[in-house]
Amino acid sequence: MKNIYLEPNEEIISVVDRLVQAEDEALNLVVPSNAQIWQSSINLKLLKREADNLNKTVTFIVADDLGAEMAERIGFAVKREKDFPVELVPEEKEIIQEDEAVEEAETETGQKIGIEVKKEETVKEAQEMGQNKDNMIDILVDELESEKASKKSLAIFSSWRKKPSQEPKNNIQKSSPPKRMADIITPSAESKPGFFQRSIKKKEPLVRKLPKRKPEPSIKEPLPKRRIYTEIEKSAGLRWSKLFIVFIVIALIMAGFVAFMVLPNAEITISPKKEKITFDLSVIGSKDISQVDQTLNQIPIQEVEITKAKSREFKTTGEEDISEKARGYITIYNEYSSSPQTLVATTRFESADDKVFRIPKSITIPGAKIEEGKIIASSLKVEVVADEPGEDYNIGSSNFTIPGFKGTPKFAGFYGESSDSMSGGYVGKAKIALAKDLEDAEKALVEELKDEMRRALDEQIPSELRIIEDGIKEEITKISFDVEKGKQAEKFTLEVKASIRALFFKEDDLKNLVNLNLISQISEDKVPVSETQAIRWDQPDIDWSKREVSFSLNIEEDIAWRIDIESLKQNLAGQSEVEVRRYLANQPEIEKARVSFWPFWVNKIPSQEKKIKVSIEL
Repeated sequence: MKNIYLEPNEEIISVVDRLVQAEDEALNLVVPSNAQIWQSSINLKLLKREADNLNKTVTFIVADDLGAEMAERIGFAVKREKDFPVELVPEEKEIIQEDEAVEEAETETGQKIGIEVKKEETVKEAQEMGQNKDNMIDILVDELESEKASKKSLAIFSSWRKKPSQEPKNNIQKSSPPKRMADIITPSAESKPGFFQRSIKKKEPLVRKLPKRKPEPSIKEPLPKRRIYTEIEKSAGLRWSKLFIVFIVIALIMAGFVAFMVLPNAEITISPKKEKITFDLSVIGSKDISQVDQTLNQIPIQEVEITKAKSREFKTTGEEDISEKARGYITIYNEYSSSPQTLVATTRFESADDKVFRIPKSITIPGAKIEEGKIIASSLKVEVVADEPGEDYNIGSSNFTIPGFKGTPKFAGFYGESSDSMSGGYVGKAKIALAKDLEDAEKALVEELKDEMRRALDEQIPSELRIIEDGIKEEITKISFDVEKGKQAEKFTLEVKASIRALFFKEDDLKNLVNLNLISQISEDKVPVSETQAIRWDQPDIDWSKREVSFSLNIEEDIAWRIDIESLKQNLAGQSEVEVRRYLANQPEIEKARVSFWPFWVNKIPSQEKKIKVSIEL
């Protein structure tokens, strides 16, 4: 990006002229704080419109905030001098130093007269140009203040820049300021050269001393230094750029050749003709075989059996006035004789505390044994019931005699003993076990047990097995209560025992048997489309004793014509798109086909079979 340095007293016309002559499209305009361009916003507007007309981007580099604000308001990009860490060295300073050295050298050789003559001509020419410039600025200012300033000012600049006068300086005459815009836009052959194009007559070598520029205002922070490239560096860079372009072109050509030779391929998608087949099949599932038997149409089945028991305590809900007799068990001994002794029902047994209990039914006590002259008593354990209701008969363990044998030898030979307490004697209101209590408890516990067995069954079934419909059998093997219906009890315990049996088969075994039967019914030039297979069966017939299941199946499936892919590739290799479509249309086993080529410029099947992809779409 080129830097243009403005002098404090440099006029707007000179700035525009330098902008026109600059070759770069992006320029940095370094403007001091006391520059003449800041005196009016008209100057900035002229410069902005000329830059837009030339399609050039101008960035103002300023030191003060006021100048930055004015430039930004007109539409220029603005940078601050403090943002540049190193001072930029203007190109003009080097040129001035060289010109001054040349001028001093030529002065010493005695060419002062020619220089003075030229200076006079230059001064005269500058005066005439100055008058023209003053008049021009007045007209442009008037035009800018009017509503049509934009188009006319641009026409002025374009006319002077594109049509510079070729008249020699000797013929320049003073002319009055133009009064019409048309006179400025279309100058006559006798008019002076445009002030945007400096015309200097070069009849003989001339060394002109450029006016010395005033020192640039000091910048608080140094601007970045401009790098000066030598002609050798420029030529070397250009040479490398040409080599790089040649390399890119060659690489593109080679890539295109490789793409043309390697990339081409073709893809053919074929939908073969199809038809539907339906047949019935009877299948036997047996636990006695381990693999599919196509001859007998049998498949193996598996049986899983789970047995569980569960008990729980429940509360009774019934309540009524009751009169219950105590109950318990005593052991009756016979030390009287070796002959059996029969005791009729209601025979009394009296405890040590005079509580009478009776046997509810007749019993026979075995006879005693005599060993070595000694009598060894025999015994029998029986239930006894208190003679009267009430809690007084809920006694502990005791010894019993039979009051009916009192006064006879049998009284001492027959007696009883209890190891447990008597219980159940009660008179008054009490909780009892209702029939509904027992039924509800049984229903709840059985259902819980079944759920536990089913969960256990699910955990034991492998994922590849499928349960046979109605192939689950549940059986309750035991239900027991520790209390009878209508008896006194605050709570009771229920125990349930049950088992579950289930029959399973592998679905793959059934499908394999179906496929074997299907293949036997179709010709070799057709293949089954397994994705369309549908198997329907009626409710199976299960013989639990033999562990056999009978299935009645109905099978429906599509079959498709077989396509020889390798033969198809050989016949289509190297053919054009038209030939391929004609060939495929004449194949009776093909219903429809789709052909695609890649890349886009390919219009025939590759000759290499490995570059031909054929897919069957069922």
